Amino acid sequence: MTSSTPPADKPAAKQKSKALSGTIISPETVAAYLEQNPDFLNNRPDLLAVLTPPEQDHGGGVLDMQKFMLGRLQDELARFSSREQSLLAAAESNADVQGRIHAASEALLDAKSFEDLIKVILKKLPKMFDVSAAALCLEAGDHIPEGAAEIGIIVVEPGALDTLMDSERTVALRSEIEGDKAIFGSRASKVKSAALLRLDLGAKGPNGLLALGAKTPTGFDPRQGTELLSFFSHVLQRIIQRWLTQGT
Repeated sequence: MTSSTPPADKPAAKQKSKALSGTIISPETVAAYLEQNPDFLNNRPDLLAVLTPPEQDHGGGVLDMQKFMLGRLQDELARFSSREQSLLAAAESNADVQGRIHAASEALLDAKSFEDLIKVILKKLPKMFDVSAAALCLEAGDHIPEGAAEIGIIVVEPGALDTLMDSERTVALRSEIEGDKAIFGSRASKVKSAALLRLDLGAKGPNGLLALGAKTPTGFDPRQGTELLSFFSHVLQRIIQRWLTQGT
């Protein structure tokens, strides 16, 4: 589940080219303008990041504090600009993931039967989340749906899911892995990172797990936030509970 951020410097580059495409401006003209507008740099502090400060030789090994202070200010402006770009990219990525989660939740709610729900999970979720594979795993037991394996559900031995992730965690992210054939089957070779979503199907339901596999080693990473995936796992488990209850 990744998103790309379009280059943010193209409009600025076009603006600069337009500003310099006319008559050549002489240094005298620039100096005269600055003399008439002494607060120009106060209104455009971003220019300090590209201006070269003048050097002053005070002799005797005395440091030019003015150059030092301006250089430090330029470094701070560069850090602030980088931080701002990172925050904007993170916000855009988060909005993209949120949109995918909402669309997937609506698709689950629109399922007309339990079999249709499984098809949405296995066939539509990979496209919606931009991942290589999705797998729904249930532990074998008395409350597992009849014919579960025939409709694409992976049936595993009781206790198997606890070996995959901590029982107290709702979501676990794995990066730089080799896909587990027991979960992803023939698509395991395409899985290099995964998100594991534990499904609490109630006291009368089997233990469940939704596994999403990405083809990139860092498509899912333990350092990423899991709030939206936790929300999605809650939605999915409630919907599965509803269909299992109707079938009893």
